[in-house]
Amino acid sequence: MQIWNSPAWPNFRHDPALTEAPLARVMARLGTIAGLHAGLAPAEREEIFLRAVTGEALASFAIEGAPLAAAEIEASVVASLAHRQAVPQRRTDAIAELMLEARAGQGPLTAAMLQHWHRLLFHGVEAEERGQWRSFAMEIVRRPTGRPEDVLYNAPPPERMEAEMDRFLAWLAADARPLPLRAALAHLWFESIHPFADGNGRIGRAIIEHVFATEAALPFSLSRQIEADKRGYYAALQAGRRTAGDAIDATPFVLWLLDRLEAGIDGAGREARFLVRRNAFLSAHAGLPERPMSVLRRLFAAGEDRVGQGLSAGPYGKMAKVSPATATRDLADLERRGVLVRAPGGGRSTRYLLDW
Repeated sequence: MQIWNSPAWPNFRHDPALTEAPLARVMARLGTIAGLHAGLAPAEREEIFLRAVTGEALASFAIEGAPLAAAEIEASVVASLAHRQAVPQRRTDAIAELMLEARAGQGPLTAAMLQHWHRLLFHGVEAEERGQWRSFAMEIVRRPTGRPEDVLYNAPPPERMEAEMDRFLAWLAADARPLPLRAALAHLWFESIHPFADGNGRIGRAIIEHVFATEAALPFSLSRQIEADKRGYYAALQAGRRTAGDAIDATPFVLWLLDRLEAGIDGAGREARFLVRRNAFLSAHAGLPERPMSVLRRLFAAGEDRVGQGLSAGPYGKMAKVSPATATRDLADLERRGVLVRAPGGGRSTRYLLDW
């Protein structure tokens, strides 16, 4: 029997004895991140937001094996933030609009909003039943072999789509559980209905973004964390659809999503602390000449991992557009000023690390 034909449908439940501790950690740590972000400048908070939205678009598509061009998505997000278009011109503009609408968290989610998101998702490309509930049966398969053993799940039949989505959206508008629980159950329930012909995973992840944004948008890309454990994601979706008496035990999926949220919070905390350290470092060396200062800014813009690699004459020369001899002199001057320290070890070129 399919779960949507059982007495348990759609009573998604979780075991508080198992979810209470990780939920408390996530809620407390989200508050800590909000405090860190409050200490940043508005431009830095905008930078974090831009990275999160861009990363969410890239990772959500990558999960489905449909990679996007990072530079194009970022440009579309920046353009959409500056001027929201009534009719997007390019597909990347439409995707950026979808992501920004999901992160705006405006009002209760409706069928019209979801169908609008679906049209944005497939803007400018061939797509079956774009912006409509599907009109055919849907199987979730392990691999497209046609063998019964590869069918993981049969979604509800098409004639039930409107009623199922009405019930789902009414629940979501009324539910008052903590955001992480509401987001986990909403995603699992939506994916179990699978109302569209294609794009259900991407729309379902946008629903998670929307749920959090009704109070405070996630300060990181959750889809990046899902992509890092894609196999675990699909396994958790399956494990969260098992009936237990008159309910569907969603505990495995709730626990998995809480774990992914913690991983995202870890990354967001590192990013915020890195920006605080960057600001303090640049402020302490505000009197540097413009050329080395511009190189340091470019180094910081590349992220914490790149900063940790330090600088040598070759990369410095490329960033500053100067000769190797000039690059070597600049680096030596930065060492004398206490900005850089010489890295241990030898090699063909001297490498310098930032003196944090």
